[in-house]
Amino acid sequence: MHPPPLAPIGQRQVHLDFHTSEHLENIADAFNKDDFQTALKIGHIDSINLFAKCHHSWSYYPTDIGRMHPNLNFDLLGAQLEACAEIGIKTQIYYTFGWSANDAQAHPEWCVQDRNGNFVTNGSLPEDIASEDPLPGYYWKFLCPNTGYHDHILAQVRELCERYKTDGFWFDIYQAHRHCFCDACRNDMKVAGVDLDDAAAVERFNASNMKVHCAALSKLIAGYHPSARVFFNGTTAIDGGINFRQSMYAQNTVQDLEDLPTVWGGYDKLPLQSKYFLKAGYPITAMSGKFHTAWGEFGGFKHPNALRYEAASMIAWGANCNFGDQLHPCGEMDVATYKNIGEAYAYVAKIENYGVGGIPVARVGLWRSLDEVRDEGMAKMLLEAHINFDVANFSKDFAEFELVLIPSAACLTEADAERLNTFAKNGGSLVVMGAGALNREGTRMLLDVGADYLGEAAYDIDYSLVSVSIGEGLVETPFLNFKAALRVAPHADSEVLSSIREPYFSRSYEKYTSHQNTPYRLEDAPHPGIIRKDRVIYIAHDLDKMYHKHGARLHRDLLVNVLKLVNYHPMVSTQLPSAGRISLLHQAQCQRYVAHLMYGPPIQRGECEVIEDLPELREVPLTVDFPEVIQRAFLVPDEVELPLSDVDGKLSLTIPAFSCHCAVVFEY
Repeated sequence: MHPPPLAPIGQRQVHLDFHTSEHLENIADAFNKDDFQTALKIGHIDSINLFAKCHHSWSYYPTDIGRMHPNLNFDLLGAQLEACAEIGIKTQIYYTFGWSANDAQAHPEWCVQDRNGNFVTNGSLPEDIASEDPLPGYYWKFLCPNTGYHDHILAQVRELCERYKTDGFWFDIYQAHRHCFCDACRNDMKVAGVDLDDAAAVERFNASNMKVHCAALSKLIAGYHPSARVFFNGTTAIDGGINFRQSMYAQNTVQDLEDLPTVWGGYDKLPLQSKYFLKAGYPITAMSGKFHTAWGEFGGFKHPNALRYEAASMIAWGANCNFGDQLHPCGEMDVATYKNIGEAYAYVAKIENYGVGGIPVARVGLWRSLDEVRDEGMAKMLLEAHINFDVANFSKDFAEFELVLIPSAACLTEADAERLNTFAKNGGSLVVMGAGALNREGTRMLLDVGADYLGEAAYDIDYSLVSVSIGEGLVETPFLNFKAALRVAPHADSEVLSSIREPYFSRSYEKYTSHQNTPYRLEDAPHPGIIRKDRVIYIAHDLDKMYHKHGARLHRDLLVNVLKLVNYHPMVSTQLPSAGRISLLHQAQCQRYVAHLMYGPPIQRGECEVIEDLPELREVPLTVDFPEVIQRAFLVPDEVELPLSDVDGKLSLTIPAFSCHCAVVFEY
């Protein structure tokens, strides 16, 4: 655990993007303090990120270190900070790091380079381009902290600290996963004896440089503003890459979880992100955008219902709220934007105390493999089935859980496996998928699942034929798996719950039949699909990965049926449509549990996932099983007390009706 020294600065935040080219004139000429303050009041904003320096490298205040925007004739940053201070709105100063176009142009030696000496960008351009050809979105060169750029940044941040009062600094584009082979890095790696062909060694070197850079900034800021929050954006991306291997996020005092659900993978990323960082001991802020697609979109709007759902879900998952906006180059705030945000934040003001400060609790633990696809696929199945879960990685002995699920990635260390095996021997239950039972090399079993590992699948796909014990609601004939299972040999004392039918052959140019996959053989394969030994169930297929890509309900229902065989007692359960979500938070300081229910079914339109309609649900049942004696239950935000009944030792109630979101508070 990494308990942070500081709390977040606000529960209703805005990130005010301001990336303005030198080709734009009259920068911020229309800025008006009263209008700026009015917009923030309309939006019910209590905290805002304001720009000192943008991706074009321009500064928005008179600077002796950087370069002030050539078409700005006053201290915009100072004026905004003053305006916020007058109405009690907290501020963080934004400063770009990884993308800084004019710095990259003026100092090519500061740029990240690949092994061949080419500049590293986050996009690629064709070889033959004319200056007037359209530039793709998000095209920037990356800069390296192991150069003179580091000293330049420290000098400018020192200048900002000396000139302005602020509640924090928000540094952007900390892409530690970019391995750099610029002249400075090559020379330093040579001196340090780093083998340039050793990818792991190069990664550690680059991560070390970034950590040294971040630590220097944090120390500098603390010397001027001891209570200031410091966040390096990019370090919280859960992708199994360098950020987590090297614990880059540990540089932050608060974790901002950047998530644009419309175009960045949907609404089921935040639940897993929030659970991970809350259990790691950090306060968190969820970041979305007011726009339809992503950052840099002028004139784009989400429907107010979408903003309301997103904001409510942020609170429900225990996070502070932050919506991204982008200030017009003229400096005038868009009132329509703040009316939209204001509708969402007016609701947040009623419910925020029942979310922020809460910690997720559950008797089902999900081990985070840090394989993004598999983890999200597993989480999505649980979320859609309304199975409340928590992240298990930070548990010492899993005593708080009755069941732990392991995704299909080979992610466990020997020590992890030993703790999980002990958990199962002491009465806990495990459900393990695919290579999740193997060592990280994928060569042998680490978990005692009642089988020996034989090897990879022999075919491209296969089919499941399930037993009666897990067949409820499933088809009675073999059904397709888009990825074939690992081959295992069950022990004599293991029970086979699902057999496998293999195809006649893998589809290839040489052999194929029909349009897609080869049909199944009529006899069972010698290796099974699902086995059970005592309290451990092993699923040889990557249901998580398949569900993330294909979303076949059969696979989700199969997992749910498997979990019914495990004797665990959920802390909270309900009946909602599959697009409904439930979150359980424990606010120990207030002696209460809060169950949040959400329903805002998203619709796929083109490349965007859109929430528009917020249908009302009626007579929603809710059952809870807490260790404490509950004194009363009431509905938030309506504060209506709900009658409780005892059913088989559990407390049950009915929520009369809700739209979008409601929460039930259980005081003990």
